[in-house]
Amino acid sequence: MLPRIGLTGSVFWSRIGTRRTFLNEAYVGAVREAGGLGLVITPAHIGEHLRELYGLLDGLVLTGGEDVEPARYGETVAHPTVESVAERDVMEFRLLEWALGDRLPVLAICRGIQVLNVALGGTLYQDLPSEHPGGLLHDQAKADPPVPRIRSSHRVTVLAGSCLAGIVGDGELAVNSMHHQGLRRLAPSLVPVAHATDGLIEGVEAADPTGAFLVGVQWHPEELALDADPASQRLFAALVTAAAKRPS
Repeated sequence: MLPRIGLTGSVFWSRIGTRRTFLNEAYVGAVREAGGLGLVITPAHIGEHLRELYGLLDGLVLTGGEDVEPARYGETVAHPTVESVAERDVMEFRLLEWALGDRLPVLAICRGIQVLNVALGGTLYQDLPSEHPGGLLHDQAKADPPVPRIRSSHRVTVLAGSCLAGIVGDGELAVNSMHHQGLRRLAPSLVPVAHATDGLIEGVEAADPTGAFLVGVQWHPEELALDADPASQRLFAALVTAAAKRPS
């Protein structure tokens, strides 16, 4: 049986008045190419249905998307750029709680690394341009000209000896960038293992190296994997391998 990897999705109201659940297809493809079976989980799965679906999983990917509600890290909304979906927060924080408790392998991507940090006691920059001035442009869609999602736009430095370095290599790594928020105060049970040139934390993992696979990245490896980026492909392969090793 293929390792079953949960992929968190979101919801929105369409222009014709229907509510739709969605997930960018790149996540499904990246997991598929790594040898896993992606199972999409959305806020439409609630209560016992969410728990039953979680029970099928061998691993979990917290995907990119909207902003975490600032109330979850003790703040009010400070910028008009903040857009949250409360139902998605509820779903993902619950899934993550279960996953960490069960030592389920977890890969947290973009919004996902922010969910992970907040869930474990950290905080976020609500708006990087105003709260982290002088830094890089972290949304490559706003570059002139815009940089496609499957292309890298800046580099991060990966800490030698880290779990992440063991997967993607240490030293400099070219990544893409599509976010306006970032990690501010790091949760105490996480360690920073990748930084952008402006000092922003771009990669984390568990402080306890004996625990289950737990890696968070601020970039979008699922998009880079579409362009056959080896480091991104290895990241998904590492998750699927860890999921395959879990006792059935």
